[in-house]
Amino acid sequence: MKTKPEFIKIKSFTNINRQGGWTFWSLTFTLGVLAFFSYVGMQLVPIYSANNNIENAMERSVEDADLRKVGRAQIIKKMDQQLYLDGSHKLLNYKEDLELKRSRNKLTLQVTYERRVPIAGNIGIVVSFDPIVECSLSGKCVKK
Repeated sequence: MKTKPEFIKIKSFTNINRQGGWTFWSLTFTLGVLAFFSYVGMQLVPIYSANNNIENAMERSVEDADLRKVGRAQIIKKMDQQLYLDGSHKLLNYKEDLELKRSRNKLTLQVTYERRVPIAGNIGIVVSFDPIVECSLSGKCVKK
């Protein structure tokens, strides 16, 4: 005759209820990492917003112009006026940053610049931008 198998008695875990949840140090570490990335994000939002203003100024500078005859000085003047309204007029050095290329059927504006954001001490973030706007002679512009 077979006997019933004996069940091994497992010790009860009385301390398991006290081990659940966050410890002070894990909560502090998690909140510190979250605060750091929030701070970095808050520093980067104005930079990307200014880049968007520059892209819009590039498009508006050639919006109602005859692209066969428009000159670099006219484009710079219109871009600077638009960026002045947006509060971003001191970001670019037009002589070094703005490149204007012409071909038979299109006009290309390219701005290459970088922004540096200090985070703490000698630690910082460098963000490089290279917006390009291509306009056909019919007046349609495309951001790239």
